[in-house]
Amino acid sequence: MRVSQRLDYTLRMLVALGRLPAGTTTASGDLAVAISLPRRFGEQQMTALAKTGLVDSRRGTGGGIALARPPAEITVLDVVRAVQGDALDVPRSAGSATSEFWAGAALALEGYLGSATLADLVRHQAEIDASAGPMYFI
Repeated sequence: MRVSQRLDYTLRMLVALGRLPAGTTTASGDLAVAISLPRRFGEQQMTALAKTGLVDSRRGTGGGIALARPPAEITVLDVVRAVQGDALDVPRSAGSATSEFWAGAALALEGYLGSATLADLVRHQAEIDASAGPMYFI
């Protein structure tokens, strides 16, 4: 089981988007660069997410991207499903103990991912950033 770089980067971008004041739009490429991700990735991924309904995208002057719903209404499971489909791709074989085991693991993982929202991650990132504080060198 591995979290793809695409999923990690997308979630990081959505957390950064969730940290913006409500109603604020930003260019997806600029947002990606601001959190040290490739500009092109940000543009492509946010365009794809606009089709899933997780982000709103507007073209032109004053356009950009914004979360389609408040961060508290978007779960990590919503993001995982939008990016890669099932949270855990499991083999489905009738009458197989291992298949039933993996299905149970998938349910547990989906429960955990569904219990965490972007608002939770936004709040935790703010705590991490605050604890880092400024670093002074003499």
